Amino acid sequence: MRHCQELAVTTMTETRNKRKTWCDKNAVKREFRVGELVLVLATSKPNKMAVQWTGPGVIESKLSETNYIVRMEGKKDKTQIYHINLLKPYHQSLERVNLLVNGEENQEREAEELTILYPVSVPNIYDFERMKADSALEGRLSPTEIESLKQLPGRHKKIFSNDPVKTHLVEPDFELISDKPIRSKPYRTSQRQNEILKSEIKRMLDLNIIEIGQSDYASPMILVESTGRDPRPCIDYRLLNANERTQFFPLPNIEERVERVAAAKFITVIDLAKGYWHIPLSELARRYSAFVTSFGTYIPLRMLFGLVNATYFCSKLMAQVLENCDIFAVPYLDDIAIYSENWEDHLKHVDEVLKRIGNVQLTIKPSKCKFAQNHTKHLGHIVGGGVRSPAEAKIKAVMEFPTPKTKTQIRAFLGLAGYYTHYVENFSLIAAPLTQSLKEKIRKEGVNWTQDCNRAFTELRNRLTEIPVLHAPDYNREFIVQTDASDLGIGVVLSQRNDKGEEHPVLFLSKKFTDAQRKYGTTEKECAAIIYAITKLRYYLDGQQFTIETDHNPLIWLNSNAGANQRLMRWSLAL
Repeated sequence: MRHCQELAVTTMTETRNKRKTWCDKNAVKREFRVGELVLVLATSKPNKMAVQWTGPGVIESKLSETNYIVRMEGKKDKTQIYHINLLKPYHQSLERVNLLVNGEENQEREAEELTILYPVSVPNIYDFERMKADSALEGRLSPTEIESLKQLPGRHKKIFSNDPVKTHLVEPDFELISDKPIRSKPYRTSQRQNEILKSEIKRMLDLNIIEIGQSDYASPMILVESTGRDPRPCIDYRLLNANERTQFFPLPNIEERVERVAAAKFITVIDLAKGYWHIPLSELARRYSAFVTSFGTYIPLRMLFGLVNATYFCSKLMAQVLENCDIFAVPYLDDIAIYSENWEDHLKHVDEVLKRIGNVQLTIKPSKCKFAQNHTKHLGHIVGGGVRSPAEAKIKAVMEFPTPKTKTQIRAFLGLAGYYTHYVENFSLIAAPLTQSLKEKIRKEGVNWTQDCNRAFTELRNRLTEIPVLHAPDYNREFIVQTDASDLGIGVVLSQRNDKGEEHPVLFLSKKFTDAQRKYGTTEKECAAIIYAITKLRYYLDGQQFTIETDHNPLIWLNSNAGANQRLMRWSLAL
């Protein structure tokens, strides 16, 4: 027992030291000198739940590596101990005088005033051991496979970085509908918000994403804040977007991409580091997309989020990078999924994609990479191994959605849950009371929340809570189409049988009847269900062998004798 205890203590010590070395390798050592001016992060007097930088204070003495005694100016007799994480250097602004100077000197001075020093917390290096741990490779791959995978990204380690690099593949240009300049005033922000905006501006200047300048166009910069998320600086380009000619790029069908990736045995997902920031802007586009803050005007050198054509140019860039790779790599904006059926092909496919990314000078964020996964998150779904299911984060959002009280909230819930409509059998029929409440002629935002609405709301949440699983379609097997109709609408199930004869669903479809369709006879409703199923599932059934299953026996005579019903005759000819 004593030997086991000593062994446990030794192992625990080694593990602790190893983890400490890993956690400290990207740490930035900070130290303050006695007499140095600092800002202190303290609670706000108007709101004790908020914090803000106050000061400046003076370092009186150093107690330890992390604790300092600080005396605040104006409070000579009051000192307090602060941890180093609550302190940052105080940089006194230069005094301004009414003097005209050259543009370059003025730009340098304003850039110095924006200097805000923060320790870098996100690693900007290639580390396969970290990737191996994040991807949980040891439990699924053999040592030989892990070693072969290690050599692969090692040949392309230069593209693993958190800092975006300018690519030469595309250079966007904007076309405006009107030549009238759009210039907005900066929005007023608080001192705390200004600190956040200045830190983002400083970062963008350091990365050469923007530059200080002037333009006859200017859009205001804003700070988007939401509960549970970090504040995010954005630019309000609404006026510019309304005056810009929109360009369209055919975005891929998400359902088709998810099914293709889900059928694979090995999946690697990678994400570009700030995808938009790789794309350089033309001189004209820089002029149009300038933005203004309360402390200066800036000219973007790269594509910024919020521009109406940003999605177009990003999709165009990825389509050119992965041209002729559609059989093993599918992009969606700056997200790329690489999928393969066997290990040897997967190594070749990943190597080809990484080589193409490096050739056009794009960079990949290491923390967003997942290599050789059998199940992984992609476009809001958990895919891999021939099956797919909703992502847990989305299910949690559905479960935590409050009971709707307005029509806007009902639409928001239906939009959130409707993304997974193919996972829920008879989704449209269950949601019928909710959609019907949107048509009621009452005040604009009011809603008559009945017991039926509450049951539908609860039922949809419960159905998704069960984590339904759909199987990827196998076009070498026969499809089974099951249809059913009720007084409210249509329900369809597309399924297939595996080698054991077990039947698994591929997807669910449903549709609520219109007022005219509710007047159909029983046979007409059941036949309408078949017509609807074949029409919606033609992408699966075209050129494939399939069987239609229905619980309405009179429909077996449809092919030979439709009777005098003209609607059934038309549908019979269509079938």
